[in-house]
Amino acid sequence: MDPQHLIDHLGLVPHPEGGYYRRTYCCGHTLAAQDLPCGFDRPRPVSTAILFLLRAGQYSRLHRIRQDELWHFHLGGPLRLAWIDRDGRSHETLLGPEILNGQVLQWAVPGGCWFGATPAPGSACSLVGCTVAPGFDFSDLCFGSRNELERRYPLALDCIREFCPSDAAQAPHLGHMEGASCGGSGLRTDGDRS
Repeated sequence: MDPQHLIDHLGLVPHPEGGYYRRTYCCGHTLAAQDLPCGFDRPRPVSTAILFLLRAGQYSRLHRIRQDELWHFHLGGPLRLAWIDRDGRSHETLLGPEILNGQVLQWAVPGGCWFGATPAPGSACSLVGCTVAPGFDFSDLCFGSRNELERRYPLALDCIREFCPSDAAQAPHLGHMEGASCGGSGLRTDGDRS
């Protein structure tokens, strides 16, 4: 399966966290800010969904959003999905078609957890879907500072070092990272999950 052919055919564009994506669904119903959990400062669609593709060697860098994110395997090779739980321990699951061999077709990452992804060794690419409710807005996206994450989560150093580039590396800037709210979502890098 040629990753570039899939990218072109599906109309995917580069995503700030790495890989390629296209929004495929945005619910026509909107929730008012006062009807949303604490921390959402403006109305949101009830749900949104994207197609997301990573090529071999690409990473969805360590990030978090307030909402749970449901990942669905679609095509290509297996995808390693890694996250850091609320106790600071890292976990990994393998999204893929071999469900009789321990792979899963879908997985939910709890809101507020740091997570990232990369195709498993031998995968030319992994095509997945990601569904978020309340609907995703780029103001929700918060990237981690490697130094800060290493300091706060010493039990997850391998995960952090693999999925979070060094602070000197070029990284997207979509929200303030040092203990302040990330992009208006109310998430903080200091462990606050409110």
